[in-house]
Amino acid sequence: MRAIEMFVSKDDRGSAPSRILGRIRKHFVGRVVTLAAATAFTTILSIALLPLVTQHLGASDYGTYGLLMSMVVLVGAAADGGASLLVPTHYGPASAFERARLFVSLAVFACAGASAAGLVLIILSTWHHGTHQAIPQAAIVLSAVLMPVRAVTNVIVMIFWVAGRGSAIAAQAAIQSLVVFVSTLAALLEFTMGGTSLFIGALCGQFAALCVGLVTLGRHHVLSFPSYNWLRRAVITAPTTAVSGMVDGTRGFAENALLTSTIGLHAVGILSHARLYHGLLISFANAVGQNLWAKSLEEARNPHSSFEVTRSAWTPVQITITCAGIIFAFVGKEIVDIIGNGKFTEAAAYIPLLFVIALIQIIEQPATAIVYASGQAASATWTRTIITLGNFVLFYPTIILFGITGIVVICIIETVAYRLYLRMLASRERRVPFQDHVAVFGSFAIIAETAYVYWAVPPLFMQLALMTAGIATLIVIGRHSISEMISVAHQIVLARRLTHNNLCDGVDILGQTAGSGLL
Repeated sequence: MRAIEMFVSKDDRGSAPSRILGRIRKHFVGRVVTLAAATAFTTILSIALLPLVTQHLGASDYGTYGLLMSMVVLVGAAADGGASLLVPTHYGPASAFERARLFVSLAVFACAGASAAGLVLIILSTWHHGTHQAIPQAAIVLSAVLMPVRAVTNVIVMIFWVAGRGSAIAAQAAIQSLVVFVSTLAALLEFTMGGTSLFIGALCGQFAALCVGLVTLGRHHVLSFPSYNWLRRAVITAPTTAVSGMVDGTRGFAENALLTSTIGLHAVGILSHARLYHGLLISFANAVGQNLWAKSLEEARNPHSSFEVTRSAWTPVQITITCAGIIFAFVGKEIVDIIGNGKFTEAAAYIPLLFVIALIQIIEQPATAIVYASGQAASATWTRTIITLGNFVLFYPTIILFGITGIVVICIIETVAYRLYLRMLASRERRVPFQDHVAVFGSFAIIAETAYVYWAVPPLFMQLALMTAGIATLIVIGRHSISEMISVAHQIVLARRLTHNNLCDGVDILGQTAGSGLL
């Protein structure tokens, strides 16, 4: 008991802020907060940038940006050199020397593949320049240069996740968003480069993230020369990851290309703007998911587990996304008009439905963990690929008939089908608890409220009343999870110095909190 008391007293030395920061760094909630803070910083800069940029640029400029960036994402996903398979399997148990050789080999392979794709893009754009006058040649060149930079950065981020270095990813995201903000405004306002300034900002931000990653890796001595052995393995595994990456990347590019050919770049800009809000919410969800994944897999391997930790962590995320969806269902048009200077008003109609997709994407976490823990991830990946390929057939007629709405509806159906398959696959292994009551309520509430506002066009006071009622109902449904969050935050931040008289009570409190899995 004396030893425990000395340990606790030592932990409480120093100023109150340092003790609080120390507690945060040591706990799961603290790691989530670090990434969430970086995401919040990125969100603030992204939202602040839009009103400034849209004073000079329109939806067509963002359409061009969205079309070319979907190509960059496609190349980045396809040219990872098998990193998504090799890094999780070999990086952890390897020695420091082998880790260095693995990283450099994958980086060289990814950079070579992405550079070749960028060169092909430049050649094709030069060859067909007469038919693509709407897209500036400078934007195409910048996109080609961005491809290898993004590909290598993806490899670095994957290594950070495997190594459990969420703080490095948070630093990358924060610095990248800051550089994007400054360089985009400088190119647009100082050098008056128009829509090309978006690509300049993207390239500068991605290069900054790459530099941060290389410096961080270099400090831990994981830079070396490439290895023939790892390059050979990259060549062997690259086709598998390339197929999966190309299918995922082709999805976004095909949507944008079909919208461009059937409706125009303006429609691509509207959809890209609507997806911006969805992407910000998914980034917030990833801050939880990446830190929680190891614990969810541990619960999946325990046949008696009811996934309490997974439920406690994901329910607040579902509450947050549902609240955002309810708000945008009623006042989304006003929010979009303020942020986009009235140039993206059409996007407001699609944002609540994209929030529904975000909700569906984060449900069935226990089923997902069971599938991966039981070695059935390959089956799930192939099924997802087949579903995506099947939807390619529906894209053209759907876009012709329904435009952007058709794309959103297909995405909802595809996401639901994949989650149902995950649950069916996991049910073959063990009983899968259902923990997504908030997400189900939120999805139906957002869809119903969006339809009501669209058809009934109620007055503003009625919209605000219904929005308040929806959020209040949501709080009632998720009250247990909200009370858990408050309790954990109180124990981490406001825990007082344990004295000899209350030491036993303090140890009991900390033990109960650790047992809940939230710390």
